[in-house]
Amino acid sequence: MRKLMIVEDEKSIYFLLNSCIRYDELELELVGYAENGQTAFDMIMEKRPDIVITDITMPILDGLELIEKVQTRQFYPKFIIISGYAQFEFAKKAVKLGVKDYLLKPINSSELNKSLLKLVREFSDNESPEVSLRTTDNQKEKLHTSLIMSVLYGDVDFDRISAEQINRDYLCTFQEGYFCALVIKTDYFSDIVTGIKNHITDNLIAVIKENFSDLCYEIGAAEHQENIYVVINCKEQQPEKIKAICKRVIMSGKKLTDEYVNAGITVCVGIIVTRINDLPESLESALRMLDTRIIHGIDQVLMAKGEKQGEEKKYSLSAELLQPLIEKVECNRIAEIKEEISAIFRDVLEFCRREEVSVYKTFRGVLFHLLSIIKEKGTFPDEFTENYQDLLLELDKCSRVCDITETLAEKMVEGMLKFQEDEQSEGSIIMKRILDYIGQNYYKQLKLEDVAEQVYITPAYLGIIFKKETGENFTTYLTELRMRKAKELLLDVRININEIAYKVGYNNVRYFSRIFKENVGITPKEYRKIHANRNY
Repeated sequence: MRKLMIVEDEKSIYFLLNSCIRYDELELELVGYAENGQTAFDMIMEKRPDIVITDITMPILDGLELIEKVQTRQFYPKFIIISGYAQFEFAKKAVKLGVKDYLLKPINSSELNKSLLKLVREFSDNESPEVSLRTTDNQKEKLHTSLIMSVLYGDVDFDRISAEQINRDYLCTFQEGYFCALVIKTDYFSDIVTGIKNHITDNLIAVIKENFSDLCYEIGAAEHQENIYVVINCKEQQPEKIKAICKRVIMSGKKLTDEYVNAGITVCVGIIVTRINDLPESLESALRMLDTRIIHGIDQVLMAKGEKQGEEKKYSLSAELLQPLIEKVECNRIAEIKEEISAIFRDVLEFCRREEVSVYKTFRGVLFHLLSIIKEKGTFPDEFTENYQDLLLELDKCSRVCDITETLAEKMVEGMLKFQEDEQSEGSIIMKRILDYIGQNYYKQLKLEDVAEQVYITPAYLGIIFKKETGENFTTYLTELRMRKAKELLLDVRININEIAYKVGYNNVRYFSRIFKENVGITPKEYRKIHANRNY
């Protein structure tokens, strides 16, 4: 076991780091945790860890000072720096100090474990042959897992490595024949405790190995981020037999999951290749099939096609689907919007089914497009598009058509309703801004569009809230305001009526006189004769 130490002054970040690290898989042991650079230095000298994960900004000694001080004692553990700082100077100095990796917050679990895996491998490369070639079942499993992770993340150049070297480095027994990657996904539709989920995963891996043993020279399987990844080396090219075995795996898995939880199991089979070096291509095709389980359905085997993937077609949102959504957004009829969004989502899924393109990739683009349109046409602030990241997390949980068309649409509407509630609570502030603007600019050639632009809402929606808040439409309110101002000015006989017309927003004095009479009942001249103050 390699010794690991974590140096981080924020306990919440330490707990996050600690929970992310796959200790057993990487054969790592946590030997210490320090909250400042000086304590970390003393602990490093005492515990002699192989790997140290450290923050940069810490009390007493910062991360870079800690590394320099440790190295002055002629001790050189492998350092990984984790920081919220992206400045080039920090990274440059870290490289000079021999830091093995530089990761930025927020922490990405996969990126962290990938970095640790590289360091662990560096230690293995420097060990004696007797140590590095131990053949315990436990170590073989871990090396097989390491191979699968290398295929998954592409951190080994398979075009430059021979089958013999792969067998030697990962303690495998691959032979000439056929190779294939599989991805098994269990989608849980109700809550499940971690222990039971791990139990289901372990049993599924055992079932996979048992069922494929007669067909294969070698089988490797590993669980990663709630997927099971499998690499098989077959004696013959038998796609139908592989499919039949995968069906048995699903049946066995369903018997197991049905005891505990409502779940669906999908097995995606990548293309069959003739070289072990082409396993990444097989895995990529299996992952593409996993993406399509939303449209093809769960609890089945999805076989990748052997054709080369061309450039994917892009989904284009039709005006027929978009216009009803825009109308409801502009009129703030949020309660009616969900069906319009669901209709768009159904159309997107049909497009993905017809064109055989990536569901998740297509939906990511559509979601961003829809949020942008809703923000532009509605009453939502700039922060509304931040909902995009939350919706992507919801999208990643989707595995059925109903999850997309119902649940995801509902989540979008929930976000809109939240902003609507916030807006209603601030409605008086918005209306005050509107009325203040009109009060200061009534003499200009004001239009509804001009005022709407000042408060970042659509003219259609401004018309609705204006009527609701004032009891009058915009034109009537503006005219009445101008008439009140005109009556005030008419009291001062020093100002001629032509000038008054201009001061209240009318370039034509005859038109002004007509509007004045329609609203006041008498002409401006008559009003002045009756009410004017002549004591000037």
